[in-house]
Amino acid sequence: MLVITNRNIQKSHFVNGTGDHQAFGEGFNSKGPNEIRLAKAQKNGDTWQVNMLKEPSRLTHQNLPSKHALVELRQSMQASGKNGVLFVHGFNQSFESSLNKAHDIETLYGVEVIVFSWPSNPGGFVTKEYRTAKRNALASIGALDATLEKLGAYLKAPFDKNALKSCHTKFSLMTYSLGNFLFQNYVNNALYEDETRIFDNVVLCQADVDNSDHACWVENIEAGKRVYVTINENDGVLKWSDANFQKDRLGRTARNLTAKNAAYFDFTDGPDVDNTHGVFHVYTNDVVKGFFQLVLNGERGEHTKGLTYDQRKNAYRF
Repeated sequence: MLVITNRNIQKSHFVNGTGDHQAFGEGFNSKGPNEIRLAKAQKNGDTWQVNMLKEPSRLTHQNLPSKHALVELRQSMQASGKNGVLFVHGFNQSFESSLNKAHDIETLYGVEVIVFSWPSNPGGFVTKEYRTAKRNALASIGALDATLEKLGAYLKAPFDKNALKSCHTKFSLMTYSLGNFLFQNYVNNALYEDETRIFDNVVLCQADVDNSDHACWVENIEAGKRVYVTINENDGVLKWSDANFQKDRLGRTARNLTAKNAAYFDFTDGPDVDNTHGVFHVYTNDVVKGFFQLVLNGERGEHTKGLTYDQRKNAYRF
């Protein structure tokens, strides 16, 4: 698994160049929030082994660690036939938690995951911590932009049309929970151009952002093919956010679904969905899993068996 992060490096958790689940902390990189580092993470049983990519003393276009890592990943995807996912996690996620969720995606859906890990677990009383995490999300816009620029330059650009047809490689983006607040503000920022066009699918999973006027920014998302929004009206985590900040959350509201470029998927009435927030990694039923199996592999979520389109709601539902 490839990690791209603007978290601070915790040198005390590295031995001979190899770190553990606390290799990166809850602050920003010492060079500032726009500074990103790349690492390779591997899970061995219940433990994580993290190897940070070394940076040469003199960087050139040819020896950039990000270039070599992403070209290597591209070649691995070609050889294995796996598709790729960039995963942006949400609130209250330690570095280890972000790795575990990314690992779940790899295991459940058979994809290669790049996780963008940002300091979303600053600590303190939960309401204050949430506000601090939102500030950290805003400060991480530049780091996300740098990440997407590198992906575009080294992961997709080397493919010409014939190469893409022959290897069938697809690449998708999933932003989860408060990660959508980071993504929303990136899309609304002057830095954003068309960086997300490298993704076949963009999945806004249980978005912890305002439902009101969401179409204004969602319609600005440039995707190679499709944009998806998931909803659970009983989502327990987003219920807390609703109650504390008095704004209906996009991932918990099955109305005002008006973005012209998005397809909405409402899992509320699905078997065992109940108040589940982590619908992509907590098993509820085969239909929900089938949806993520399709969209995270660059396919059409509209082909999910067990869901039908409700024209009145403008959503696919049970």
